[in-house]
Amino acid sequence: MQNWIFKEITEEVRHFMDSIGDGILVVNKNGIILSCNKSICNILGYKRKEDLIGRPTLPLLSPIDAKGTPITKKNAALFESINKGLKIMNAIRQFIKKDGSRLWSSITTTPVKDKNNMVEGAILIIRDINEEKQQEEYQADFAHIASHNLRSPLGNVMWATEYLLSNKPGVLNEQQSTYLNDCYKTLKEMNRLVNDLLSISNIPYKKIKPVYKKVLLENTFAKVFNDLQYYARSHNIKIKLITKKQKHFIKADENHARTILQNIIENAVRYSFSHTDIKVEFKKEKKYIIFSCTNQGIGIPENKKKFIFAKFFRAGNAVNKEGQGTGLGLYIVKELINLNQGQIWFTSEENKNTTFYIKFLAY
Repeated sequence: MQNWIFKEITEEVRHFMDSIGDGILVVNKNGIILSCNKSICNILGYKRKEDLIGRPTLPLLSPIDAKGTPITKKNAALFESINKGLKIMNAIRQFIKKDGSRLWSSITTTPVKDKNNMVEGAILIIRDINEEKQQEEYQADFAHIASHNLRSPLGNVMWATEYLLSNKPGVLNEQQSTYLNDCYKTLKEMNRLVNDLLSISNIPYKKIKPVYKKVLLENTFAKVFNDLQYYARSHNIKIKLITKKQKHFIKADENHARTILQNIIENAVRYSFSHTDIKVEFKKEKKYIIFSCTNQGIGIPENKKKFIFAKFFRAGNAVNKEGQGTGLGLYIVKELINLNQGQIWFTSEENKNTTFYIKFLAY
């Protein structure tokens, strides 16, 4: 397709364009529509091609990106193709239809060049993904609402169980203690699943935004320790903070920091050998605070380490030790750390020690 295509598009080309299910706009280098196919009329709600031909593309479509940012000539994929001669694939946009409603679409823009390799315009392919996006949003909203409404009753039952395990209402006999510890383990797993669902429903749509504060890590750890002490006890594990008198302040979202520490330490408990200790430590390193958590347990197989932060991934030895699990915990941790401008890494030797390190910005 060379520059003459903009002056005269043959009947064969028009027939071919009309046979394609995706919308097609052929535009010149100023973004003016020179030709289109029937599908784009159907997608946008216009009856005739003539309603589109001759109109500038951006004002017609009024595009915004997936985050809701308006698209102008400065950030439009179409004009990036025209100005830089680049093909842009699968950019997600919302366009306005003739009736004023919004349409989710995936677009591909391809520059069209003449014999001298000069860009004369572009072809814009528009795929209607409205139904797919609506389904995604429905699933996310369902997970969010369901998990949110489950949190309170689960929390109440967990609190009651913890209170009974504390022996404050009365000393439990061995059988009662065993049953309650089993109940508590199950409740913790359910609570973890609910929290994972709540987080996973928010992350892909950028609903989670950090609110930066001055956070004292020792205080955050104390809250996490309080949440996990009975869970650790039920696994015959002790959580120890190796600390100095110095206080460690980080710049982070307080709730995110708590979720990060809780997931890492809870994982350490889950995959530790019985009757071992988990060691938690904070260290100052230039403009960062390094949190580390070390356990003695099953470890991470060497050939699985590259997958450890992948969504839904669980190594075989983890499944064998703890059958229940979502494979979302470390994925969520990694996403939250990225949001808070931190870093995470680990060292692990199978059936020996595993240490997770997290680098936070010091306040």
